[in-house]
Amino acid sequence: MKPHTEIYFAPLQGFTDYVYRNFYAETFDGVEKFFTPFLRVEGGEVRRKDAVDLEMTANRSITVPQIIANCSEDVDILAQLVLNKGFEHCDINFGCPFPQQTHKMRGAGILPHPDKVAEVLKAAAKYPELKFSVKMRLGNTDKTECLAIVDILNDAPLSFVTVHPRISKQMYSGAIDMAMFQELTSKINHPTVYNGDIATVDDIHRITSQFPNIKAVMIGRGLLANPCLAQDYMADGNSGFDVKIYMNFINNLLHGYLAQYDNSEYMALDKMKTFWAYPPLGVNKKHVKDIQKSRTISEFVMKVAVAVNKL
Repeated sequence: MKPHTEIYFAPLQGFTDYVYRNFYAETFDGVEKFFTPFLRVEGGEVRRKDAVDLEMTANRSITVPQIIANCSEDVDILAQLVLNKGFEHCDINFGCPFPQQTHKMRGAGILPHPDKVAEVLKAAAKYPELKFSVKMRLGNTDKTECLAIVDILNDAPLSFVTVHPRISKQMYSGAIDMAMFQELTSKINHPTVYNGDIATVDDIHRITSQFPNIKAVMIGRGLLANPCLAQDYMADGNSGFDVKIYMNFINNLLHGYLAQYDNSEYMALDKMKTFWAYPPLGVNKKHVKDIQKSRTISEFVMKVAVAVNKL
């Protein structure tokens, strides 16, 4: 039997914070690496919430802080923080599609500027005690922008390159460009990782069959919707959606966010509702709307249990 491809949990702003990552790792199997939402420098300093997120991370050996930067100075500040917090690996974001970042020549906004890409990767190379990787899109406005930085990527000491085969304006919808993914990854000398539109075990098998040489599959929204997905894949599709385990996870998250928000039920409930932007596959849309109208934590838990017990 072919060995299973590694599964990485993608960083998602507003979702995969330390509370979520810590309890996920306690509850579910199958994920090899967790990536934090990107850390950034504002006003010459790391945002406080980003530093707290690293400080509160429980599983540092399998967690990869991600940074976003467009200059060597910001890379220095962020890399030193990552090292000081005891992490061994750092991911560089060349893929964020949101205008707040791309307009600052960060995330995918850096891709049309090979000189800035080179500056960031040269700065990262000053920290040999850290392993670096890159997560990128095909381009900001043109899918061929990625090809112009291949030599720069190949010259950098990277452990792997993750590619989401879309451009920025597509955000997270529209067609995935598998042909360009194939062309780009065939030119990259580092191991490569696939990211984008993975929702089921069959999707994982489809990608690993089409690209048998990839190092891993990185999943974000698919794991939010079905936290059992990675362990289901590792169990050859036999474990399925376990309602009891899922509800235990929901309860742990609630307690974690209550602690984070100083026992504010309103804030914890509001946070928990956000995850229902990506409900488990098969949950009725009426149940989703009803869950998002919950006014108390007990009401929320009851409605979630009703919704997932029908799966």
